[in-house]
Amino acid sequence: MIVTVVPRRRHADGSIIQALHEAQKIAFSPFVFQAVVTASRLGLFKALLEAPEGLDENTLARKTSQSTYAVGVLVDVLAAGGVLERSDAGNLRLTKTGECLALDPMTLVNLNFTADVCYRALAHLTESLQTGRPEGLRELGPWETIYPALSVLPEPAKTSWFAFDHYYSDRYLEKTARQLEEAFHPSVLYDIGGNTGKFAAACLRAMPQAQIGVIDLPEQCALAQANPQTAAYGARFETVPVNWLDSTALPTVSKPADILWMSQFLDCFSHEQAVSILKRAQTLLAPGGRIAVLECLTDTQPYEAAALSLAATSLYFTAVANGCSRFFRRANLEAILAEAGLVIEQKSDGYGVSHTLYVCRPAAKAEKR
Repeated sequence: MIVTVVPRRRHADGSIIQALHEAQKIAFSPFVFQAVVTASRLGLFKALLEAPEGLDENTLARKTSQSTYAVGVLVDVLAAGGVLERSDAGNLRLTKTGECLALDPMTLVNLNFTADVCYRALAHLTESLQTGRPEGLRELGPWETIYPALSVLPEPAKTSWFAFDHYYSDRYLEKTARQLEEAFHPSVLYDIGGNTGKFAAACLRAMPQAQIGVIDLPEQCALAQANPQTAAYGARFETVPVNWLDSTALPTVSKPADILWMSQFLDCFSHEQAVSILKRAQTLLAPGGRIAVLECLTDTQPYEAAALSLAATSLYFTAVANGCSRFFRRANLEAILAEAGLVIEQKSDGYGVSHTLYVCRPAAKAEKR
């Protein structure tokens, strides 16, 4: 028998031990994740934060009313995962990573969103990729897509979904509303995909002369109408129901729009659906009107953590939300805008946490200027 010896390829970083370590972190990452969620919700993190000098396992168990077994198996995983550290005397403390998991608002909304909305659903990822449907949504309820069901999601998924959504949108609402007022002084603005009406409320405050509306699914329009912040403005606010997935659907608005605002809206649709929506939306514009698109782009992020978060959240769209959409790369979104017949007038990175703003005008109208 002739044995052929194939030279072993050297790992890129020169360390197969380090490569194996990273591989095991991925293989066992669900265990570490669930240990973090459990430790947080059982109060272990809180107890450790209240004891800067650290706690031994028995004291930690007593303070959290947990068994020593429960605390023991959790802290072993968390220490191996870099969330906790153990002193020579046996006291446990949170590492910097652990402090982020316990205290950082962004990390907390990401953690709860993953745990309560996505975790079980992601077990259906393979099926979703093969069928083009959100097969994991069945873990939450019997819907075709998640969007009509947002107001009736079971807890804690509902709270975690809205906390996640609002964390990444709320911080730019007031600033952006003021900037739109200063730049365009619109008489009519519609927020397409306006959800609960938070941005519409910010525009009502920033634009005292403007008629503001939300165009969304009937269920979301009902939420926006019930929002006290929009209801206070009476006739200056309206909602317009539409199901954009109906390729023939076109909302009936009271007045043509100077600004159509779409914040993290197009990423809820496939490439073809987004093009169709943008083409139909242009018929709602007044002469000189513009479409403003705010999106998170995976390839424009200054931090690796942000790029990872966006890429991972795309799998939420796949397995839970609709089965066919994602966060765009810059070239993908700009191709959609071009195919829809839009010309980009302004492009600004750095909005909110990780957003890019595009201000567009229909190409035919732009050429007549």
